[in-house]
Amino acid sequence: KQLSKMVQMEGCYQHKKSENLEPYLTAMKVPFVARKLMLTTNPTVEIIKDGENWILTVKVAMKTNTIKFEIGKEFIEETFSGQQQKCLATIVEGNLEITADTAKGQIKRTFSFTEDGMTINMHAIGQDGHCKRIFKRTK
Repeated sequence: KQLSKMVQMEGCYQHKKSENLEPYLTAMKVPFVARKLMLTTNPTVEIIKDGENWILTVKVAMKTNTIKFEIGKEFIEETFSGQQQKCLATIVEGNLEITADTAKGQIKRTFSFTEDGMTINMHAIGQDGHCKRIFKRTK
């Protein structure tokens, strides 16, 4: 049997493009002004792993959001809007998955990695909303 090499998840990523982001935000009932603002952002994402601890930092314009977690342990994430939501991070088929229980239902974010970048597939399960955010690896 040949074992496939797992792509490194750690690194810095710059947003390149999004697919279906506006319909996703509409399905999530994000207010019009906030939705339009989010459509113009180009976030950077940094992922660091220190032993069992993971740190995921998202930077958008003048705001930074950092979450710290361990795989398989529930944690609280504070969103950009200041809301707190219960989350669980797992590794599924070499991808990082973070499932969040929000006021608007469950959301699953799947982070897929390649040598060149990262794709975040976002699925609002109750609203059946989907979008994809594509990032280029910068380091």
